[in-house]
Amino acid sequence: MTRRSLKPRRGVALITALLMAVVFLVLIGALMAQMIGELQDVGAHSNSAIALDAAYAGVEDMVLQVEENASGTGHVVPAPINYTYPSPAHAKYSSSVTNTWNTNSGVVYYQINSTGTETNSGQTRSVTALVKSEPYSYFEQFTAGSSGNIYYTTGESFDGPVYNGGSMNIWYQDPSAHPIFNNSVVSLNMPNFYEGVGKTAVSYGAVQWADVASGGSAALKIGTNPMALPTYQSNIADASEAYYGNASHTSALPTPGANGLYMNGGPALSGSGALTTGLYIQGNVKITPSSPGSNNEVWTIAPNGGSTIAATYTVTVDFSAGTTTVAQTTGCPCSSVTYTGTMSGMPQAGSGQPNGAIFVDGNVLLDSGTIHGDYSITVPDYTTDHAHTVTLNGTAPGIVYKDQSSSSTDEFGVWANDIKVTGSNTSTGYEFDGDIFTGYDGECPPCTDGDFSNSAYNNGSVQGTFTFHGGLIQNINGPMGISSGGSLISGFSRKYQYDARLAANPPPGFPVTNRYSIIAWLDEGQ
Repeated sequence: MTRRSLKPRRGVALITALLMAVVFLVLIGALMAQMIGELQDVGAHSNSAIALDAAYAGVEDMVLQVEENASGTGHVVPAPINYTYPSPAHAKYSSSVTNTWNTNSGVVYYQINSTGTETNSGQTRSVTALVKSEPYSYFEQFTAGSSGNIYYTTGESFDGPVYNGGSMNIWYQDPSAHPIFNNSVVSLNMPNFYEGVGKTAVSYGAVQWADVASGGSAALKIGTNPMALPTYQSNIADASEAYYGNASHTSALPTPGANGLYMNGGPALSGSGALTTGLYIQGNVKITPSSPGSNNEVWTIAPNGGSTIAATYTVTVDFSAGTTTVAQTTGCPCSSVTYTGTMSGMPQAGSGQPNGAIFVDGNVLLDSGTIHGDYSITVPDYTTDHAHTVTLNGTAPGIVYKDQSSSSTDEFGVWANDIKVTGSNTSTGYEFDGDIFTGYDGECPPCTDGDFSNSAYNNGSVQGTFTFHGGLIQNINGPMGISSGGSLISGFSRKYQYDARLAANPPPGFPVTNRYSIIAWLDEGQ
């Protein structure tokens, strides 16, 4: 038998093993390189996300600074913010206001730019945000203080935002035809819940939410940051708009002298030319709005009570001709004067155009009528002068817009420390189109001042339904009627219809809150 040598085969196997090892090493090296690259990508993505989160936080921080600044006088742009998170975090942000706009409606916009940085890698991300102030007219009902004995009850329906800054009472029937709240509800404190005809107190956990809010318990936000009514200077600024045509005279009311009507800073019947102000009235008056034509509005202003004006006047706003005519109609010999421009709407920035602010240094009896255009009626409501009132003469149908459509420019607001409706002379209800505004910051607590109420709420007469087409902003809730077991037994029941137009464009001279909302974001990348 012949033996063969195995050495050549062993050499071939060794070479093959070495080749396979090289191939494996190459493959593993490529895989490791890919894994390292992916890990680096993951790290870079994580760093980018940290930087982006920091940039968003910078915007939120600046919005807070804007809100705190808005609580003071004016709208001074806050200083830039540079903040580094404490260890073990590794992020920082820089944010600043890069632009601001004061609109004709009083709504303020801020453009904010914020850059976040992940400090270990130096990765940065930038965002730009647009924030807008919320006017008080954004709310369908806003109550700064306590609800007292006032209840939100089944039969009422709120389709706009509701804010309550004090105690809040919710009384529902189960089952009900529809929930009470159909939009957001904010309450500073836990509400008191009651159920059924017997008004049985129920705990939060036992509430039948289908009867309370269409969005369930999630629709009710409890324990938010408090919101306040505007400072008294906002009221004086409205007087400045009416008399001077700007909001810069906020130290005291104008002092025109004799009772009467004033435009362009002087007696209305002595003026001429372009109308650059609203209408300022000295003395107690009765005001009746009407729209006798398709494109005009007539305000009849008559004497009313002591310390009143000497004669009756009409102020005719002619939208077709673009004019405003003031005429004396009693105590003749009579005269009239026509101004260029329509007394309606907010002042146009920098153009000296007229506005619809009507300020009365006195008491106002506001008669039923039709509103065509954009106006507000305000009386003094500040620390040393808050005794004047506006009384709505409760004759049906009430104060109604000529056009309630979403495209209409008809808007109206009434502002006083106390506003009342004399509902005793109607059993068919009353409608108010626009915003009702009462009270000022610091007036309460404790007090029972600054409300809207029905002076005949408890006289035993059923007066029908009071319809709010707009919003009710007040210091405290005032009584409108009395119900028992879900039925009205005296005064008015209440019906609310939200006017979304007022959320973006408040009536002339009406203030805005210190609350700002972010309405747009733009991720600028690195």
